Amino acid sequence: MNGGSDMARSPSLLGGLARFIPALLLHGATVWIAHPSMLILLLLGDAWMLTAICAGIGFGMDGGFLRSVVRRGLTGLVLLSLYVVFIALMLAAPAWWLVREPSLTGALALSAAMLLSLLSLWRLWPALVLPFVWDEAYPAEGARSWLTLSLRRSLGFARQLTAEHDVFFSHGLPSALAVLVVGVGALALATLGAGLPFEMRVSAIVLYALVIVPLAWLTAAMRCVNLLFLDVRAKRAARRRDEERDEAGTEAVELPDDIGVFDASATLLAAARTGQVDLALAALERGANPDMAPLAGDRDQRSVLIHAVILPDLRLLRALIAKGVDVNRTHGGMPPLIAATRDSFQGRPDAIMTLLANGADPAVTDVDSNTVLHHAALCGEPIVAALLIDAGVEINAVNREGRTALGIACANGNWALANFLLDRGAKTEVENSQPALLLAATVAEDDPSGVKLLLKRKVKVDCRGLLDRSPLMAAALAGHAKIAEALVAGGAQADLLDRNGTTALMEAARSGSVAIIHA
Repeated sequence: MNGGSDMARSPSLLGGLARFIPALLLHGATVWIAHPSMLILLLLGDAWMLTAICAGIGFGMDGGFLRSVVRRGLTGLVLLSLYVVFIALMLAAPAWWLVREPSLTGALALSAAMLLSLLSLWRLWPALVLPFVWDEAYPAEGARSWLTLSLRRSLGFARQLTAEHDVFFSHGLPSALAVLVVGVGALALATLGAGLPFEMRVSAIVLYALVIVPLAWLTAAMRCVNLLFLDVRAKRAARRRDEERDEAGTEAVELPDDIGVFDASATLLAAARTGQVDLALAALERGANPDMAPLAGDRDQRSVLIHAVILPDLRLLRALIAKGVDVNRTHGGMPPLIAATRDSFQGRPDAIMTLLANGADPAVTDVDSNTVLHHAALCGEPIVAALLIDAGVEINAVNREGRTALGIACANGNWALANFLLDRGAKTEVENSQPALLLAATVAEDDPSGVKLLLKRKVKVDCRGLLDRSPLMAAALAGHAKIAEALVAGGAQADLLDRNGTTALMEAARSGSVAIIHA
């Protein structure tokens, strides 16, 4: 990423499975080592697993995966080892006390030590993942002491990110818990595991290697990537604000001392409509109603809050919240969180984070039953969708048109979002909705990328939608020869009938596509 690492197109997880084998072998080798020294192999396997996961989602390919393991994996191994040593020092005395004299006091002491180990990552939680997703952690080729420098840069940038963005409870806490579970799990296997029967030790190691470590690292990696995207957006917004202020000049905005509440409120609404944030803030200071809504005859029926949500300068939104405005108040059928997510290809992650942090309900819908995630499916990058999913938005919700967020992404050719939603557990077929594959076949351009993406996920190639239409029928009617070819290659049947007795070949003839007829 720039300011992070430039995300490459995520490779197929199946294609990258070989990268995980050495990590599993390192973990598996500990089955025959009933000695605390097995901790070394466990940590090596953990570092390799994190490298493979980050490479699997498109990061850290320094001229090849093995080079990433040596360069990025070593940095991650050092950071993980330092944290595990810290955990061991924190837990050693309480654990020894509890084993020697089991008591409530000893259990409380051990719990307190565990909590302190978790909170020690308050400002450092991104550091373990940054070496894998942030290219600027490393000096130029040939520089000496690159390991020391990468460690210093990762720790420094982690402190900077967490100081500028207060997202510990939404991002930091899950990541810190994930890292703590990995570290404590490795210590437990290395110390207590040696005394377990062979079968129990094998089961514990398998659970650790196949479930705990992959899920923990995936959680930490995705939260760190989301934070990097948030930082990039914040810096871009700050640059835009600086440019706008330079253009507008620095002259202070003043209102008459005797201005009334009604006039101040009208000024607030007019300033919000035209993006004059300083004037709007001045009106608020003069007693303007923060819940000011337009008159019934006004053409623009958006409230002050809705305007504040979509402005690039969030000072007005923060000021309204400080005045006690209800962030869930709907005006004209438009909840503020919906306004923040709709009609923006770039997305508005800063506004969304501000609303969510101040109690906005992530489950709101608009008049067409679209959730905020339905609108976010049209954004160019997954940062907004990631924020909403982390906040608890139902990923498989169906709108009035029978589409999920994945369906909207596929229908609009937004394959980056579609891939992200699939990785986060979106279903390709949901009851009372159009299948994602059918919508991908009807995309405006004859682009088979989405169909191929879904077929790699083992979706049903002859899934049925409205009127029992199949993806091949939809592609044939649209004249999409490349998409039809991809569907046929995936096993689609050309002789299926919809409810009107129409086949894909009949639709191809109707659209006049000779290429599809011969596909």
